[in-house]
Amino acid sequence: MPLRRIGVILHVAKDGLMVARVNSSKADRLVGLVTMDYSMRRIGVIKDIIGPVNAPYALIKPIKGLNATDYVGKQAYVRDIDYDKVMRR
Repeated sequence: MPLRRIGVILHVAKDGLMVARVNSSKADRLVGLVTMDYSMRRIGVIKDIIGPVNAPYALIKPIKGLNATDYVGKQAYVRDIDYDKVMRR
């Protein structure tokens, strides 16, 4: 199953959400998508997009039991089929 890179996880906020720099210009459409690491393990769900339109950030709620700090500095991905579906809206 092909993956689409959405950006890199920068840090974990005080409320436990992971903050990722997003590469997409239509980042607001990514809300609700499941994020994965390169080995296709689920890491969380995109809950919100914040920041300026030309440099957005995604807030990712990690799945239960995940140590979010292990993913700081790593790329976040979504399934290519899910990405294409939301971009066609």
